[in-house]
Amino acid sequence: MKTLVLLLCLGFATALDCTGDEILCTSGERCVPYRYLCDSDNDCADGSDEETRLCLAWRNTDCEKGQALCRANGGSECIPIEDYCHRTQPACQGTLDRRICSILEDRKLVPLNTIILPPVNTPGDAYNKSVDLGSELSSKLNDTLSHPNCPRFYTEVGGQCLSLFYVGRSSWGVARAFCKHIGGDLLSIRNVNHYNDLVNHLAKNQITSDFWLGGRYEHDDLSWMWLDGSPMPLGTPFWSLRRYDICNPRNVTVVGTSKVREANHGECYHVTQAPENPPKGFCAAITYENHYYMSDENCLTDMSPICVTSV
Repeated sequence: MKTLVLLLCLGFATALDCTGDEILCTSGERCVPYRYLCDSDNDCADGSDEETRLCLAWRNTDCEKGQALCRANGGSECIPIEDYCHRTQPACQGTLDRRICSILEDRKLVPLNTIILPPVNTPGDAYNKSVDLGSELSSKLNDTLSHPNCPRFYTEVGGQCLSLFYVGRSSWGVARAFCKHIGGDLLSIRNVNHYNDLVNHLAKNQITSDFWLGGRYEHDDLSWMWLDGSPMPLGTPFWSLRRYDICNPRNVTVVGTSKVREANHGECYHVTQAPENPPKGFCAAITYENHYYMSDENCLTDMSPICVTSV
């Protein structure tokens, strides 16, 4: 008896090993050939080979049952659905429900409404997105690289001619070289009004890039300076805050100087205002992440240049 039971189990296991032109029923108890799918005959005891949504796709209106219309290389033809799903050079374009391909890949029938496919990025999607980005740039040219009151490649922001080259990204040194090439230099923010005008302009035009400024840390006198050697304003409202898990002393910076005095009196604070001491980076930037407050950044990080030139 035990031998008979063992033989029956082995025979059952062999029956579940579907061949190349077969697919496993949802119950897992039987394999059926592709040609049996949606033939109005319940070949799977559980009826999974005649599931309504499956058959609407399998018996499509473009081709015969079990075939799909494949559009590729400027032509179209009806080919078996399993070939449609596996063709890659080029892939078929058509109306076949891609969940059918998922079923064939898994070689098991499941209800179509239980399958969730990841989004597919086709070459056409990339092309369309690229065209959209080009249209977006064209719509923003007057607000980033063009204005009748400014030289070429500059727009007017708060009475200054700035070049907001957000489509390009480079290190601080390369960004400055670019500004010089178009007749300017990296922006030095001289007062709060100019700073507010810039931030409001970026927000109004929905520009989300990170930008280099014309500020850097001078190692000789351990201070932050603009390109002309004048000191950068420190503290609020110019510089960003950074949060850390460890405690930090609360420092008060005297605006317009590098003088710092401690004011935390033993309290535990988790927020530090940039620029840090020692600096996290030696070049000044304004970043979208920090709501366009200034921060000390690694000079080799890729960011966009903000150039300024005289009218």
